[in-house]
Amino acid sequence: MLSVKPLNGSFGVEVFDSGLGTPEAEEQAAELVEALYRHQLLVFSGVDLSPAAQVRITELFGAPTLPWDPTFAHPDSPYVEEMREAPHGAPRRPAEHWHSDASFRAEPTDATLLYGVTVPPEGGRTHFNDLRVPLAALPPRLRERVAPLRAVHDFGRNHATLRRAAKPVGDAEARAELAAFPPVSHPLVRPHPVTGEEALYLNEMCLDRIEGLSEDESRALLDELYAHTLRADWQYVHVWRPGDLLVWDNPSLMHRAEPVPDGHRRLVRRTTARYPGRAR
Repeated sequence: MLSVKPLNGSFGVEVFDSGLGTPEAEEQAAELVEALYRHQLLVFSGVDLSPAAQVRITELFGAPTLPWDPTFAHPDSPYVEEMREAPHGAPRRPAEHWHSDASFRAEPTDATLLYGVTVPPEGGRTHFNDLRVPLAALPPRLRERVAPLRAVHDFGRNHATLRRAAKPVGDAEARAELAAFPPVSHPLVRPHPVTGEEALYLNEMCLDRIEGLSEDESRALLDELYAHTLRADWQYVHVWRPGDLLVWDNPSLMHRAEPVPDGHRRLVRRTTARYPGRAR
């Protein structure tokens, strides 16, 4: 049986004695997956992982998926992204906005695994925010209002614009990105693809507007939902240590990165997975 310690009042646990990275971990795969669905965020410390080992661990949670942007693909595996983060003088990078990974795709990312190879002694933290508990805590009339609504997640009007502000790209590359990721619609209250448990589905990076509302009505409602949802008691801030592996459930969490301070660097590896047994 897994040994866990809660990280936050509403979600997240640190996992001990899992044998992660060893053949024994496969025997606990079902327990690890169930823990992820229940707790939304799993933290493993002091893990020594090669890219190939990270892919094998990813397979415990589902089918590994290729990154939507192959720019940072690791030479040893197309499923592994290696991201070297340094201080920047640009406006906030896209990842510094609250988001759920790849919500601009018709099939968004289910699980994300992020492994800390090199981490700064300060800064560069990762913030997480629950989306299940804030939904349950909505005033009844507001919950009734948002329950049937759908929202447009638009790579072109939001995410791509933020990326180009931080790192300009050529016209041809920009046109290719926009063609690859047309706007998609998702429920504003989204059932978990496996458990069916509902959560708000918000994203500062990609969520553009709510269908059926005027621009002003849409913005006012989104502002109200963000103000309600983004509260310290529904958040966990992870202070990275080398060898940390974080596994999180995108359908029920938002996250954002902090910038890396001057004079420091951060190297992390990311893999993603599609859950088995998806109901919707």
